[in-house]
Amino acid sequence: MSNYDLRHASEEWKQFLGRHDAALRQLFMLSLDPDIEIDEKISRLLRLGCDALNLPLGIVSRIDGSVYEVHHVCGPDWAPEPGATFDVSETYCTHTLVANDVSYFHHAGGSEIADHPCYQNFGLESYIGVPLRVGSERVGTLNFSGPDERKAFRAMEAELVRLFGRWLGQEWLKSVRAREIAEKTMLLNAIVEAVPDAIITANDERRIQMINSSGEKLFGLDRDKLVGQSTSVLYPSVDEYERQGERVYDTAMQKAVNRFEMNLRKKDGSIFPGEVFMAPLNGDAGAKLGVVGVVRDISEETALRKAKDELIATVSHELRTPITSINGAVKLLTMERERLPENMRVLLDSATRNADRLIHLVENILDLEKLNSNEFSADHRKIDLSALVARAVEDMRPYAAQYDVGLVLASSNANAGVIVGDEARLLQVLSNLLSNAVKASSSGGVVDVGLTSNGNGFWIRDQGKGIPAALQQELFDRFTRSPESYTATQKGTGLGMSIVKAIVDHHGGKIEFDTTEGKGTTFTVSLST
Repeated sequence: MSNYDLRHASEEWKQFLGRHDAALRQLFMLSLDPDIEIDEKISRLLRLGCDALNLPLGIVSRIDGSVYEVHHVCGPDWAPEPGATFDVSETYCTHTLVANDVSYFHHAGGSEIADHPCYQNFGLESYIGVPLRVGSERVGTLNFSGPDERKAFRAMEAELVRLFGRWLGQEWLKSVRAREIAEKTMLLNAIVEAVPDAIITANDERRIQMINSSGEKLFGLDRDKLVGQSTSVLYPSVDEYERQGERVYDTAMQKAVNRFEMNLRKKDGSIFPGEVFMAPLNGDAGAKLGVVGVVRDISEETALRKAKDELIATVSHELRTPITSINGAVKLLTMERERLPENMRVLLDSATRNADRLIHLVENILDLEKLNSNEFSADHRKIDLSALVARAVEDMRPYAAQYDVGLVLASSNANAGVIVGDEARLLQVLSNLLSNAVKASSSGGVVDVGLTSNGNGFWIRDQGKGIPAALQQELFDRFTRSPESYTATQKGTGLGMSIVKAIVDHHGGKIEFDTTEGKGTTFTVSLST
């Protein structure tokens, strides 16, 4: 080779290396810019590839089955328009797909593919392409071509195209994911805005990050001005804000806090009762970002509930005296029962039972009213819980014997539980749960009773029919009763479980149940020490 040829080859190699290095630098700079949209990135990549490979035409295709669609194109006037479609077998990319890697040729007319439809129709002499993968899915190709024969592609050019393909696949995947996130975000925002309740998010410093339009309307505050402010602006006082922080917010940072009621403040200073739900906002790796709260104004519900309670209480108080008189008269007649005709005895027995039921109902309503009133005060003292449970079981044995039901007090390894509470009220809880368990049991059945493992609570298990699924959610509501749990001659008022729940709540405790229809129910009461 002459000196001229050597110098020419050396110059050509330098030019090639210059184009190659420039392409890598530009790709690097393109990767660093987060503000460029995917379509612009593809356009720049095609121009970059055409310059680096010294080819006039660059195409990004989408391939669906046998359909090859031009997705993006960079080239002269004779280049196909975006959206143009071909049968994939009529394109050089069919070889790229078969190879599943970079494929190339520099002189199609002088090779074994001279009769290829793409050469016959478009006369493209040189081609280099690579499959495009978005994640694990092969979606199309990145290819460069030209109508002129060129020198054989170098390995560095093949590696550059392979790098272009991997980079574009990753960018495409990020774009798809970003679009999916944007669509989900738009949907979520639409849902949040459509919800009639106030939705508020706050960070771990209890500063408002977002509030929906319902929240803006409820509190009468401009949400743009609310963002960044302390949630204390929504509370009646700073003391209440601090108290709720200790009682609720710290808990909500860790786990969801189900429905609770609290007073809140509007812009005009008026106070209203709100029903609130809270749940934690978690980031990557379990990072605690803050909480999301849902608030509903229950002013009308509270007023209606108060009016209903007052009406029931008033009626109950008014009924108490005449019912007591009626019951006294019936009891006097009962003393003369044996002197009455048989048909009169039946009527007297019915009157006696119903008078007792009326008195029991009125007493329960008044009891529940007292428990729910602000004036209620309990006689809290230290109590040996083990002794109290044993006493309740012994007191209930005669009643259980009427139904042929056995009561078994389970032995326990738990430390003797000494709690602070109202002994009479806790005995009322035990008696109510025990009587329900007895009535739920079949003749010959057994009711088991025992202390919880920590000694600060007790459990009662029957082998009855269980609580129907339809009633489990409302078991502790007023006037709720499962007919299957009682015999035909023993009808409850539906207030017993409400009273039990109110007493347990007053003791800062918790009552739970585990039930299976046809297999029985276990109630567990946990009390604070």
